Amino acid sequence: MSLPFPTGSQLYSSLSGSPKRLPDHSSENATVDHLSKSLGGFYMGAQDRAAGSIKSKLATVDENHDDITSLIRLDGIKDGVVNAEKHRTKEEDSISSFGRSSGTVGLSAEDLRKLNDPKIKRFVNASQIFFLDYYFDLLTYIHNRHLRLQKFKASVQSLPASGQMQQWRSYTGRERAYLRKRRNRLRYGDFDILTQVGQGGYGAVYLARKSDTKEICALKVMKKRLLFKLDEIRHVLTERDILTAAKSPWLVKLLYAFQDPEHIYLAMEYVPGGDYRTLLNNTGILSPRHARFYISEMFCSIESLHKLGYIHRDLKPENFLIDASGHIKLTDFGLSAGALSKDRVESMRIKLDQVKDMKVTYRSIAERQTLYRSLREKDLNYANSIVGSPDYMALEVLEGKQYDYTIDYWSLGCMLFETLCGYPPFAGASMDETYNNLRCWKDVLKRPVYENNQYAFSDRTWDIITRLISSPRTRIHTMHEIQNHPYFSEIDWANIRRIQPPFIPQLDSEVDAGYFDDFSNQEDMAKYKEVHDKQAQLEMLAERSEKMNRGAFIGFTYKHCKAPSILEDGSVNVNRRALSSKNRQQDGAIQTMF
Repeated sequence: MSLPFPTGSQLYSSLSGSPKRLPDHSSENATVDHLSKSLGGFYMGAQDRAAGSIKSKLATVDENHDDITSLIRLDGIKDGVVNAEKHRTKEEDSISSFGRSSGTVGLSAEDLRKLNDPKIKRFVNASQIFFLDYYFDLLTYIHNRHLRLQKFKASVQSLPASGQMQQWRSYTGRERAYLRKRRNRLRYGDFDILTQVGQGGYGAVYLARKSDTKEICALKVMKKRLLFKLDEIRHVLTERDILTAAKSPWLVKLLYAFQDPEHIYLAMEYVPGGDYRTLLNNTGILSPRHARFYISEMFCSIESLHKLGYIHRDLKPENFLIDASGHIKLTDFGLSAGALSKDRVESMRIKLDQVKDMKVTYRSIAERQTLYRSLREKDLNYANSIVGSPDYMALEVLEGKQYDYTIDYWSLGCMLFETLCGYPPFAGASMDETYNNLRCWKDVLKRPVYENNQYAFSDRTWDIITRLISSPRTRIHTMHEIQNHPYFSEIDWANIRRIQPPFIPQLDSEVDAGYFDDFSNQEDMAKYKEVHDKQAQLEMLAERSEKMNRGAFIGFTYKHCKAPSILEDGSVNVNRRALSSKNRQQDGAIQTMF
């Protein structure tokens, strides 16, 4: 439906010229009321995802502006959302009743095929959310302009008429400049690149600062042509959608998404404490109490992703980042799009087939720890390769069989095993041995025993591991089961983010990148030689026969509502320093590892 929307001149005419008195905005208030009611009507028939997006935005505005209902009267929008939901329920009941009586809803087979096409569904969601975001942003701008105008009027009341008019011209000049700034599209040049903090198969990640707002972010830069050539556009769009929908403290958030003719850009919140792999590399083995804390937060993170309707599919320690307060955040959602690529699945199936005649080699804990450490040191890019390591993948994924979200639980079981034992349960002396161990996982997964005949795990620890690393039928299936398992009896799930973490990053500033590889250091750069070589090979691959559609990245652009950074909020700083002080006094096991 088309909305009778006022023109820019109608909305902003009061900003131009030199009025003889300060303008009366009562007519503009009426326009805003009309927009609010029209926007409320726009919700009729919108999908839950789009409605949820705007309701979360309304909640945000309510938090920031207590007097919003009197200034912009967004209650009209809220009523519209409520009425839309009632209307949608009636509409769905009507369609359901019609469908039961006739066996169809009046759509042709071709229409139904289009309706169920994931690409079309994404276009629908993207277009709905685009318009909702657009109008919400406009209404929010008008509301904020009202606030600025009222503040201005209050500040010039005591001035003489001539002084008021001089201040008015200055005020309207600032407003015009702000309007021009709102019209500008986000560009790569709007960010100051501070240093590189990551390198992947399809692009690089930089620590950056947005020039105007001074926001610190991790800027991910990827080449469109390479993504199209490798048929990875769907994965990138899914990562963007997950980052946009992420409202949980357990998931890395998206600040901006934009593009130019050659590249796409994801500006995400910067998580300065490095990844969980770095933590394991510097500690080797964590104490049972510390391991329980981190694995609990990992379950909270993956549960937040599952609630959005996604499966991660490629969990490993590198995917979990440690924030400034020492807590866990999940990142890297590129493979959550619905399936692994056919080439990758076929490659893993071939490798499994190649080792079918191998025999299982049994080794002691000390021998397996040494072999795994040696393997990682010999192949510095062991887990960062484009193909990836199977250490944490469930067997049904490697075999290309059907699977569900519990494959992420298998991965977390492997990470708990490694955290307490120093190596993943199926890691071998070579990649072939690892694949063979996974193929024969029931024979390989044994409770580790030290040379003094003591078990490496307690009974409840071994029970949770074997309930996670299990066949799909017997595997734990719900977060409720996990929370009620005896292994987590000491965890206060409702207040877990208030628990003092074992390790809190010691940061010099909000742009401290000390917990990431130094890309100016040759030794650190050696880790990425295989990635660079593989990237060069991919660049030389033949182009696809079809051309990239201009709308391939439709709905990609995104801009968040600015929030304070971790070091702009004094309370966060004080809390982090206080926790760090307690950490030094109470527990030295983690604090000295870097």
